[in-house]
Amino acid sequence: MTKSSKTARSAAEKGDGIRIFSATWVLPIVTGPIHKGAVAVEGDKIKAIGPASEITAAYPGAEVTDFHHTIILPGFINCHSHLEYAVFRGSNDNKNFGPWMLNFLDDKAKLGRGDYAASSLLGASECVTSGITTVGESMYSGTSLSAINQAGLRARAYQEVFGLDDNKIKETMDLLLDSLEELEEQKGDLAEIGIFPHATYTVSANLYRVLADLARERGMKLATHLAESKAESVYIRSGSGILALDFREKVGWDYLSREPFGVTPVKYLQQWNVFGPDFMAVHCVHVSPADIEALAKRDVAIAHCPKSNAKLGCGIAPLPALLNAGIRVGFGTDSPASSNIMDMFGEMRTAIFLHRGVARDVSVLGARECVQMATLGGARAMGMEDRIGSLEPGKQADIIAVDMEYSHFTPIHDPYSALVYGANQEDVFFTMVAGRPLYTRKVLLTLDDEQIASDAREVKEKLWR
Repeated sequence: MTKSSKTARSAAEKGDGIRIFSATWVLPIVTGPIHKGAVAVEGDKIKAIGPASEITAAYPGAEVTDFHHTIILPGFINCHSHLEYAVFRGSNDNKNFGPWMLNFLDDKAKLGRGDYAASSLLGASECVTSGITTVGESMYSGTSLSAINQAGLRARAYQEVFGLDDNKIKETMDLLLDSLEELEEQKGDLAEIGIFPHATYTVSANLYRVLADLARERGMKLATHLAESKAESVYIRSGSGILALDFREKVGWDYLSREPFGVTPVKYLQQWNVFGPDFMAVHCVHVSPADIEALAKRDVAIAHCPKSNAKLGCGIAPLPALLNAGIRVGFGTDSPASSNIMDMFGEMRTAIFLHRGVARDVSVLGARECVQMATLGGARAMGMEDRIGSLEPGKQADIIAVDMEYSHFTPIHDPYSALVYGANQEDVFFTMVAGRPLYTRKVLLTLDDEQIASDAREVKEKLWR
């Protein structure tokens, strides 16, 4: 062994270059909570995890940060978001899905690319300060990716695709290929690119097939909004309703003939060979037992967005049945235009209350299950569980800390219960992605939050004119 290699090994044994973060509670997710625990980080990866006394003794030369009365856990994984729509929050708060969609289209037309860029930064900053470290971002304008990179977030950025006119598939695909090429050049080290055919009422069967073939050919992930609303189910089954009439007229597709398919949205997509383990279905509120069986058989992942679905009057997805079928499910906040805030604590709390209330049974969903869905469950749904979602040696150091000093946390007997029933996004005070602190002591380190807020207010004024 050379002198330099001996020196390097000695430094590693002492803990030089290693950072230790300790807290009252550490949640590895894959094992039980660690009281008075710690996580050791080396570079962009987790080096070790365990009782604080053991970790600090193992690396005496490490830099130690004691977060005291906090909970350390993996960063939240937001499986479905639209960061570029952050400025739309509050614009259409009291409308059902169909009318909401029509108004939202009018609002979108008021903004340009620069406005969406400002809105994307607002959304990205909220992710960081809320403890969201990974986003499954569905992009309309494409500006979200730059905001994600600036913020330092991990992401799969999906390019949305629209098109019901099969005569324009080549044109649509040419535009998509150009966009994918640009996104690949911009993506950075922590992002990957996916494809997002928007929904069954905005994408034709033939376009779905072409997009699925492209995704398989390139090894890319595919996602779509699916079975979100009753309006979508009516449209696919009978070819009628607000999505068949008002919506198609507004977007200029009313010249196209539309035959009813007589099936559910899930059965409709099943016919076109788009399902598989690299496919994520967002929402799945209106699904039958047969639909659930079909999704499970093809190992389709699901992004569950309980707040958005309830707020727009879409309904409540059958989460217990999805989980019992063995389907990979993670939480999504959806767009701030529908859910207002990107608060994963709120998603967990909404889910547990809704599903227990509907079932009249507290055993259908627990606090620990919710935290697992917001972390490792989301990683599995995104196909990223080998890298993120739990605190384990060798995994990426995507870590957050939640402050427990306030009365709504005291006394703490169960940290999972405290997180789900008592915490919110304001209690997050530390966010790290790939070993890089993005937010500490409630200070954003990668973004100018004052400038972002100022720019967002200017964009918001355009929506109210």
